[in-house]
Amino acid sequence: MRYAILFSGMSFRRHVNGLEFCYRTLVDHLGFAADHIRVLNYDGTLRAFGDPEGEPPDVWPGDGTPYRMVVHAEGSRAAFRQALRAIGEELSAGDQLFINTTGHGGHHGHGRGPDLVTYPYCERFRCRDFCADLATLPPHRSLVVLMAQCFSGGFNQAVLDASRAASTFIASATSETQQSFMSFEDGNWDAFQRNWIAALGGRDVDGVAIGLDADRARSGRISVREAFEHASSCPASSPYDSPEWAARPETAGETTLSEDSVVARAAA
Repeated sequence: MRYAILFSGMSFRRHVNGLEFCYRTLVDHLGFAADHIRVLNYDGTLRAFGDPEGEPPDVWPGDGTPYRMVVHAEGSRAAFRQALRAIGEELSAGDQLFINTTGHGGHHGHGRGPDLVTYPYCERFRCRDFCADLATLPPHRSLVVLMAQCFSGGFNQAVLDASRAASTFIASATSETQQSFMSFEDGNWDAFQRNWIAALGGRDVDGVAIGLDADRARSGRISVREAFEHASSCPASSPYDSPEWAARPETAGETTLSEDSVVARAAA
């Protein structure tokens, strides 16, 4: 089985848009079951910081259709821990977990490490606490993490150390000391996250196929390392991002998010 947590704490509208793109790619192109995806955003709704009072926007800017993802809880550490507990009750040795974090990130400096800025009131979800929560999961086949917030590279080694998965891969939009950036072409998105997700599904936010092997993209067989390479080098990437990845073992970069890979490993 495959599970996913999509997390954004102190969200701007582009962060919510990125979670929606991730959700659609998982469900529409990679075959994830919608009820195996837990979305944690801002105040527990589709809203974002700076939205006008009242209801959030109805239309997602990717293709002009209504937002589809269901937000289960706010973007806080308590909600993240609850989502992990719920998934942990079902997670088995042959299963895969995918986590996408976005929103704002901070850094405490002087060796104290990075954090996720969460809701409410810009509370801080420190890397050490994030990893302590990850370590509560039972052993499982694969953990794949995509982090799009500023200073996200500071999580890389800590996530590898905390993971109880047999195979762990993490892709971060920046190094520990750098900020991440929105797309210069369209401020509705964070550049690295958008391009990494587009590579896995073979399609951009508007549904147009991107320049990867079409058959492999349609089957979900683009690896997480190949997605990283695409997101780091495609023309739509921000020149100011500083993407990094880490894996344990190194072959974890060959992992895909396809159902076939889970079924094949479980049958082996």
